[in-house]
Amino acid sequence: MATAAISVSKYLEFFRKKEVRSVLDYGAGTLRNSAFMAEAGFRVYAADLPVQVARIVKMDSARKLAGVLAVDELSHGSLDVDLVLSSYVLNIISDGTEKSRYLKNIVLNLRPEGYLLVEVRCRNSVLQCSSGCMHGVNCSNCIKTYSHEELDQLVESQGFRRVSHYYRRHSVAVLYQHFQ
Repeated sequence: MATAAISVSKYLEFFRKKEVRSVLDYGAGTLRNSAFMAEAGFRVYAADLPVQVARIVKMDSARKLAGVLAVDELSHGSLDVDLVLSSYVLNIISDGTEKSRYLKNIVLNLRPEGYLLVEVRCRNSVLQCSSGCMHGVNCSNCIKTYSHEELDQLVESQGFRRVSHYYRRHSVAVLYQHFQ
């Protein structure tokens, strides 16, 4: 079986108990989460930037998927999935407008009361930011990192409520449910 991010494998039984059947891996990259979930019996869609989609469609594990989409196709909002996976994507989106678009696409393709699992690099509390650090934006030790509270603030305006979260050494994983 393919190896997934720890957060995905950790919540696998929860997803089964909640009768999750369809998954969007948004920012699928090398398909590790997509392949894992497909092999576990879920109907999986992978979405990424067009340049990465060109690579994905050539991968053997892409044949296990229900579909591969470029991110601009998600604005149509036609998937109605039970779960969206977001592994480290928010760490690489620095532009606020792009983050908003990313979250809007999640909502457009998620069924009512569906789940969002976000995993990101977390802020290292041991390292001190310099006085020039403005909310983790300029400091090389904390750039594009999040705490679970910061993720809550980011997604709450889109109708998400935290179900669970946990920290690992360098990451935090947060499971949300979407309510309108």
